Amino acid sequence: MRQLDFCGPAGRLSRALSTLAKLPRFARARSLWALNLALDRLETGVADGGASPLQHPPIFIVGPPRTGSTLLYQLLVHRFDLGYLSNRHCRLYGAPSLVERRRHPHPTVEFASRYGRTSGPDAPSECGQYWYRFFRRSPQYVPLEEMPERQLRRLRASARGLGNAAGRPLVFKNLICALRLEPIAAALPEAVFVHIKRELEPTAVSLLAGRKALFGDYAHWWSSEPPEIDRFRALPAHEQVGEQIRSIDRLIDHGRAKIGEKRFCELSYERLCEDVEAALQAVAALAERNGFELTPRQPVPPSFEPSTPQQIDPALHEQLLAYTSRS
Repeated sequence: MRQLDFCGPAGRLSRALSTLAKLPRFARARSLWALNLALDRLETGVADGGASPLQHPPIFIVGPPRTGSTLLYQLLVHRFDLGYLSNRHCRLYGAPSLVERRRHPHPTVEFASRYGRTSGPDAPSECGQYWYRFFRRSPQYVPLEEMPERQLRRLRASARGLGNAAGRPLVFKNLICALRLEPIAAALPEAVFVHIKRELEPTAVSLLAGRKALFGDYAHWWSSEPPEIDRFRALPAHEQVGEQIRSIDRLIDHGRAKIGEKRFCELSYERLCEDVEAALQAVAALAERNGFELTPRQPVPPSFEPSTPQQIDPALHEQLLAYTSRS
């Protein structure tokens, strides 16, 4: 496998970014898109997308939205020596391995986010643009038979490049990856998966509150789109979110049955908040039984107070409670 000389390109890249910062907003966005396209070709062209084992396996956090996945992501990055995609990486999503080679040591992680978004350049990020390098935007659900072989190799090459640059196991959190489990497992047979769940009613309330806060409308679809999305859109808002949550959990359970129990563990948000260290050790045990170790880095708070979803319209809440009690 060829090796990149990252010192020269990184210096030129820094100069290019300085130049981009001086451009008008539209020109800057277009230029940054073109730069990421070029970096994507460079990274996946140079890194090895072949079948040789990955030295640094990835952990994927998957689950429905509003289940505490961002908190789990932040805690894992804080507790263990893991590589991850930060907001800084996401600016140059075409080649995060290049960014990783020039990163400073692990920063302090803040356990705060707003609807999955974090602040600060080194904060853990979902980095959706990175994943759209390999997966179509719509429909979001991607079964293995609809995934081009070339894209599987490109994903493997990029994950290898990022892991080698980090020099440690990786952790990813992008909840739409729950809709791509089989292609990810095929491209990255070393990967393991943490399925985070939360009680249905507070998860659904949080989703509805998020819809209202972000779009001003409870009926506006938000976040992951399971395979039954067209049917779900015809339902009332409270049933939409309930079916969205249940469908994603079922999809992960189906993937777990096909991919293998050994590569999965399940955590609840409630357990995570009650005993943080025990929950994180369950993830460490998952890694260990799949042949790699997570090196401790910093202690974590012993517990968290579970978040209380924002209030929603009382009549809508009553409808939701009736729906969850009968189904």
